[in-house]
Amino acid sequence: MAPTLLYLLKANAVLLLFAAAYYGLLRRLTFFTLNRAYLLLALLFAAVYPALPMPALLPAGVALLPTAMVAPAAGRAVGGAAPTPGFDWQMAALWLYAGGAGLLLLRLLGQLLSLALVRARARPTWVLGQPVRVLPGAGGPFSFGRTIYLSEDTLTDPMALPPALRHEQAHVHQLHTLDVLLTQLATALAWANPAAWLLRRAVLDNLEYLADQAALRTGLDRRAYQYSLLRQQPGGVPAPALAFHFSLLTLKNRITMLNQPASTSRQLGRYLLAAPLVMGLALGYSCAQKAVAPAPSAAPKPSLDNAAYYLDAQPSTKNAVYALDPNTIASIDILKDSATIRRIFDRAVPGVVVVTTKANDQAPAVLALREKADLASGYDRAPAQANVLVPQALAYITAHYPEARLSGEITELKQKATGAVKYQVQLVRGKRPFYVYFSPQGHFLGEWGVRAAGGWLPLGYRVAFMVNHLITKNLLAHY
Repeated sequence: MAPTLLYLLKANAVLLLFAAAYYGLLRRLTFFTLNRAYLLLALLFAAVYPALPMPALLPAGVALLPTAMVAPAAGRAVGGAAPTPGFDWQMAALWLYAGGAGLLLLRLLGQLLSLALVRARARPTWVLGQPVRVLPGAGGPFSFGRTIYLSEDTLTDPMALPPALRHEQAHVHQLHTLDVLLTQLATALAWANPAAWLLRRAVLDNLEYLADQAALRTGLDRRAYQYSLLRQQPGGVPAPALAFHFSLLTLKNRITMLNQPASTSRQLGRYLLAAPLVMGLALGYSCAQKAVAPAPSAAPKPSLDNAAYYLDAQPSTKNAVYALDPNTIASIDILKDSATIRRIFDRAVPGVVVVTTKANDQAPAVLALREKADLASGYDRAPAQANVLVPQALAYITAHYPEARLSGEITELKQKATGAVKYQVQLVRGKRPFYVYFSPQGHFLGEWGVRAAGGWLPLGYRVAFMVNHLITKNLLAHY
């Protein structure tokens, strides 16, 4: 799976857990400051958790040996040119996700610009010793950043003005705008996750409860304060998602929480259950998967440090191969079988790396070496249907790989020089794929891939890294 998709999966899964814990345990508590800390922790932890250096939320085998990496490498290691690329659903999903996030980020930018225009047309003044900006016409009070906005109609209501002003002062002094901006950013980046929108609503509601609580602590009468809320008139706010303002949508909840009995100290234990439970589940699962995943040193790791290098079918050196422009390379073949190496190259080395440039791809010496050593670059690949496997091949798989299952991926490998055909069949043992090869008549030709018991390191994994290093001009740096 693509690292970006894996990151998004982890982050969104953690957001779901935090949202479930909040709405199940904490939403009705009157510890508004603790709720604020919990909600901010949820957003920040979800952003950081996927970057922690441990596998999580997906089986370790999938993370360590993605099929997208192994399948192309398998073709290069055993026989065939790179397969024809199909529809990349992961890239399509990323583009779709990025498109939604981009639209919401543009919307956020538009709201910021709208508020800047509102600020520009509002006149500054002082009301009850507080600097404010006054907008013409009707509309409820609201605030953003360190600025409080009042309408001219609000200034004419002496009963509603002091409570409204103290409420907005609480938003300003407690820096609630930072919470709003963080929540808007999180919603844009996790727009496909309902938990992000639920947490956004929870953050905005909780900030209103905090401001109401702070206003009452200044000495306002609780009943008179509630009546003042009912007297306010919504409207005239150009960017409601960013500005703290009066809203009928939150009025009912605010009045409910104003009359909610204060939570007892015994209920503080819920916070010891909610956040640590979610974080413990996430980190504990990660550690468990890390423990289950085989350590890189668990299997003997064949080395290519002393490998022989051939360039265009002629003996070469690692330095010469490093110096190649990746754009000039036509194919890379890896040979690890000692008997084959001795037969073809008459050398006792742990491996042979055969690199062919585009300029010499059809040179006689290159074609001869491909045919003699049965190199991967000497084959064309094409998808094949399951019915190409004759009963003899299926019987062999059943008898020799009873613990494995067919993945459904079968590839026809046709030798370019002779037209001879063989079939590559992907099997899966546990979480790991490997490959077996058959002739059209069903005769077993060989095996390549991953031993579940850890008998040997997946060659395709190393080949995939090698190809990647070529492309990034770090040829064979992994080794």
